[in-house]
Formats: sequence, structure tokens, C-alpha cells
Amino acid sequence: RDRGLIRALGVSNFGAEQLEGMRKAGLELPEVNQVEVHCWRQLPELTSYHRKHGIATMCMAPLARGEMFGKTDIAEIARELGRTEAEVAIRWCLQNGYIPLPRSVRPERISSNAADGFELS
Repeated sequence: RDRGLIRALGVSNFGAEQLEGMRKAGLELPEVNQVEVHCWRQLPELTSYHRKHGIATMCMAPLARGEMFGKTDIAEIARELGRTEAEVAIRWCLQNGYIPLPRSVRPERISSNAADGFELS
């Protein structure tokens, strides 16, 4: 960065131990770590490390590839809120300060992926 070669440093799938190794080696910590974090896979140790060191958590597959839909309490929460499980999962990411990266090619799903107009308690 000091030599103008990069503007921001980001990594993908780094665990807390790898990040701590970078810090102890005197290396610049990344601004963002893209990992599979979602309401079904919360990774509290890693996300706590991110918060402590100012690293943004970018959620790869925040919808768990749809594999968890209809299998957990999230389905009931979504029904109670009149929302989809996808909206609830994305809202969970946003309320935790994470950057969700949901994927879709359907305009109606892209719009609903904003997950706005409601809060989780």
C-alpha cells in the first residue's frame, strides 16, 4: 500500500489463527475477509477476531446455498415475519454488521435480497 501497489487488502477463507499469524509477523491485516458465515454457520471466534481488529466480514454464500431452507427455526421466524428465509438470513448478516453476497439472476429475488423494511429481535 505504501508503494501504491494496492488500495485495499482482502483475503478469503482465513481463520483467526492465520490472521493472528499475519499480525504477529508484523504484516498488515486485511480490510476484509470473505468467509462462509451465515445464520446457520456463525463462526463466533472468527467474527469476534474481525471485530477486534477492524476487519470486515464478507459473507460468501449467506443463504447456505439454500440447503438449510425449511430445516431449522429460521423457516418459522420467516413465516412469523411474513418474509422469506433468504430475507431473514440476509437481514441477520446485515444486523451483525456483515457484508452479505447473495447470488441470483432473477430480478424479483435480487430486489428481495435487500432484506429491508424489517428488523430481527
